[in-house]
Amino acid sequence: MALLAAGIAFWQARTAADSAKHADRQAQAAEDQVRIAREQTQQAERVHREQLALAERAHREQSEPYVVVDIGPDQPGSSLLVLSIHNIGPTVARDVRIRVTPALESSHANLTPRLASAVSRTIPMLPPNRRLVYAFDGPQRWSANLPMRYDFTVDAHGPQGAVETLTYTVDLEVLAGYLVGERPLKRIEEHLGDIGAGLDTLAGAYEKANSEVIRAHRERVIEETRRQAEGHTGP
Repeated sequence: MALLAAGIAFWQARTAADSAKHADRQAQAAEDQVRIAREQTQQAERVHREQLALAERAHREQSEPYVVVDIGPDQPGSSLLVLSIHNIGPTVARDVRIRVTPALESSHANLTPRLASAVSRTIPMLPPNRRLVYAFDGPQRWSANLPMRYDFTVDAHGPQGAVETLTYTVDLEVLAGYLVGERPLKRIEEHLGDIGAGLDTLAGAYEKANSEVIRAHRERVIEETRRQAEGHTGP
């Protein structure tokens, strides 16, 4: 009886130990589930915050001014290079400040101080699509010993305060073969030439299609002219 009781007690103790281990495993599994759920929640919150920040940034950028500084031909075919300051954004740019490295120089000595003044002063207001243009140089730029690369930095304020600093690099060597030195009216001349050729073709086609009518009209004009001449020479 004592041995049986001892066996039962041992079995009960082992069963209790197994139950305790199973309970521990269940508790650990529950803790793991809670931890995983917490991590998933935190990850979802981070993703939500990032998406919200991106949406706010995109909305802010869509409503901010965007001031571009560039150097290029005044218009297609023009040999005049100009410095342009253009607000291509949808809102007003205020307190626009421009820095350039190295200092702007023109082969025309009288333009250099004007260019320096244009980029050194603060522009109080630049409305949307407003473009400020300053004469910069001509085709002789490529034969002058002057800088051909400029770095521009632009700071401004929009409706929501200071906007992100913008930087631009302008390399004049890129423009070396781009319409520089071409006659300003060359494209217009070419276009008018195309129009003239088209009119000649149209006139030829009209004359061919209406040759009989045109011939009859010419004969009537000749006959009328002859009759008028006979009338003047008659008695």
